[in-house]
Amino acid sequence: MTTINVPEDVLEKAMRVSHDASAEQVVVKALEEYARRHDQRALIGILGTFSDDFMKEDPEELEQAEGHE
Repeated sequence: MTTINVPEDVLEKAMRVSHDASAEQVVVKALEEYARRHDQRALIGILGTFSDDFMKEDPEELEQAEGHE
């Protein structure tokens, strides 16, 4: 367990928007979200970007071309 000082107005707003019952739940969720976003940015940095041209194809045409009529 770690003790931290969080501005009351910030904590109250976070509790209001998260609908969590306790300050501890709000802080844990916020830290988990922070870490998740960090991991996502790191992964994007490793993988880079990709073209989504394949999503522009007509699904029915793709099925027919693959023989899945």
